[in-house]
Amino acid sequence: MRLAFLSIGRHLHTERWIRWFVEQGHECHLLTVQPGPIEGVTVHDITSSAPTKPLRYWKSLGLVKKVLADVQPDLLNTHFLTGYGYWGDFSGFRPNVLTVWGDDVYVTPHENALKKWLARRAIANADAITGDSRDILQDCVTLGAEASKCYEILWGVDFARFRPDLGTTVREELGIPAEAPVVFSPRSFTQAYYNLDVIVDACVTLRRTRPDVHVIFAGYEGDPTPFVDSARNAGLTENTHFVGRIPHDRFGEYMVATDVFVSVPSVDATAVSLLEAMSCGTGIIVSSLPSSIEWIGDGEEGLVVPPRDVEALSGALVRMVDDVDLRQRCGTAAHDRALDVADHGRNMARAEAIYRHLVDRSPLPADVVERAALTSMA
Repeated sequence: MRLAFLSIGRHLHTERWIRWFVEQGHECHLLTVQPGPIEGVTVHDITSSAPTKPLRYWKSLGLVKKVLADVQPDLLNTHFLTGYGYWGDFSGFRPNVLTVWGDDVYVTPHENALKKWLARRAIANADAITGDSRDILQDCVTLGAEASKCYEILWGVDFARFRPDLGTTVREELGIPAEAPVVFSPRSFTQAYYNLDVIVDACVTLRRTRPDVHVIFAGYEGDPTPFVDSARNAGLTENTHFVGRIPHDRFGEYMVATDVFVSVPSVDATAVSLLEAMSCGTGIIVSSLPSSIEWIGDGEEGLVVPPRDVEALSGALVRMVDDVDLRQRCGTAAHDRALDVADHGRNMARAEAIYRHLVDRSPLPADVVERAALTSMA
């Protein structure tokens, strides 16, 4: 198939998704305002230099229509409802599969009436919608999607890179003793809804009784200085490591070097980092979002706390750090769950089956149909 993608360029999610289709022999084109090379992909810059944001959107839409007319793809897969989703919808191109990511559904459509109208229109007009949790697809249905057109497709995990027996030199590089417990927070410090301030306060409390604990923050995007300063001022001075953006081919090493993975956002779809932590058998603490408890049962695959409860998170950290048996038992259960559902290739094959169904009416495999069972949510 000749495939066109409208998506955020220079982003790991975009690159991993499209590269899988390249490897299957499909001709792939990426239309983006953040152009950057992707091996095997023809990248089209749709950036406009118009003086105002509405005019830039309008001119970029014209570029989208032109590229699609020139390329004549069999199918368009639009990623991210905000911005790209609007362009995909107003391009008029069909079939158009909309892949939603997170705050583009949970947050942006509720900021004002115009954004809600644009979101509802793009969602209603999509020929299929994919998302990485039942929760985000439920929100799409609430915004007007047909439940029968919504499919749960995970970004997925490369189990060769994320496994409990992966070799790692992270502790040696950071000067962390082999016996010291490590808490790892890899969420971006630029979004308030990731609640890194809560993680900082909880880690300060933890280190009062366990000063041997090391904390790693791998925040990315933007200038890290304000976050680092705030964490230092809160009391995280000793045994705290701010490592910035970790190359994805080394991310598994950090997971394996970690005893406790922490992700407690107030809004989120299924975080890829959560699935990667599960695949590595790491001890896990998550917030009580539907997209998290879909994978983590409290006391089963990890521990679950309310999103902005410092006391609850502090208690969970103490429990997970101190109770090695709990950590190992939950890590094993999470690892087994990830192996069952989170393989990247299997999930991309399901996306490919949806594409073929829309292009040539090929029947959907049973495992894809099972992931469209949202009719009861309509």
